[in-house]
Amino acid sequence: MINEKIEALQTANEYLYSLKSGVLKLVQLMQEEKEQEAILLIPQISDGIDWIIKVINLTKDVQKRDIELDNINEHLETIIEALENEDYILVSDIFNYEIIPILDRIHDKIKVSIEN
Repeated sequence: MINEKIEALQTANEYLYSLKSGVLKLVQLMQEEKEQEAILLIPQISDGIDWIIKVINLTKDVQKRDIELDNINEHLETIIEALENEDYILVSDIFNYEIIPILDRIHDKIKVSIEN
């Protein structure tokens, strides 16, 4: 069971590179005022974040340093509100200045947990 949890963290480590790249692409598209194209990325990003959260919650006993989620759900709720209000600048800012740093911290702690 422990090996499976370590493998899940290894997979999450690899996946976080793609997830962060997708978030940066969304931010770039928003800044280029290509909102409709950017919005199409949100379901995939949301699913990716949800998967990362599940992996973190299921692997707590093998994490070398506790991986905190830093109120990521609150930021996601704010993004939903901003989308409803068509405030794409706020959407971009939250992804860029809140979500990316959280994903970076999560990624750093996962790397520590999977080191031999």
